[in-house]
Amino acid sequence: MRSLKSLLALIFVVSGMHLMNAQEMTAKKYDNPNWVQMVYIKFKPMKKDPAMGIIQEYFAQADKNAGIEAPTVYHFVTGDYDMLVVWEMEEGIETLNYEMTPNDAKWMNEMAKLAGGQDKAMAKMNEFFNYVEAWNNSLARKE
Repeated sequence: MRSLKSLLALIFVVSGMHLMNAQEMTAKKYDNPNWVQMVYIKFKPMKKDPAMGIIQEYFAQADKNAGIEAPTVYHFVTGDYDMLVVWEMEEGIETLNYEMTPNDAKWMNEMAKLAGGQDKAMAKMNEFFNYVEAWNNSLARKE
């Protein structure tokens, strides 16, 4: 019984010391966070090559012509997806408050020039999406 009382007293003292050292929790924002949008793409069987043709001929060229930094692209050799595309979100999370960002508008205008009109640009984008089996978006913060 005496050892139980001693153990309880020790636990009480240690927990009290811990509470004295604890600091009050306060809100804290990240300093200059760098947000990215990541898109995981799985193409339909035998459709990756034609999709890559559209990416090279239209999408990448529209990036270049609009003066927009191209996304970072990874091609998977294992797993459920064929490709990962990562775009920097220039305005951070605030980018999500746009229906169409200024860069998106510049890019779409360049796509229209390359394709021969807005309707043809949309048709080219629809053709690309017809090659896609799965498309999953994620947002992430770089540290």
